[in-house]
Amino acid sequence: MGDKTIEFTDEILNLIAQRFKAMSDPTRLRILHLLRGQEMSVGEIAEAARLKHGTASANLMALYKAGLVAHRKEGTKVLYRIGNPMVFKVCDGVCESLKEEFVEMERIRMNLEAIEGRKEGQS
Repeated sequence: MGDKTIEFTDEILNLIAQRFKAMSDPTRLRILHLLRGQEMSVGEIAEAARLKHGTASANLMALYKAGLVAHRKEGTKVLYRIGNPMVFKVCDGVCESLKEEFVEMERIRMNLEAIEGRKEGQS
């Protein structure tokens, strides 16, 4: 199998950073998840995410510039959709990692509570 190593030039690193920057905002993540598997207008996104129209529009523009969403015009409406489904691989990977960390933290908490309970029982 061939070598699939990417040469991380400054230009490529800047593009990667732009994508991560666009995804680093909770509002933008909410918008991306609203668009998972469907197209929506700015108004529909604003309503579903409980945002002002201008806020939704500004965040959609940031996601569009980063290549994460695409749009098309239908009559007078502009419909947005996911432009790069790879975004969900990143999100799903982070969510899985957080879930594993949470399970481990919960296990530690329960062990500490058990130890504390035994200490109280010895007093």
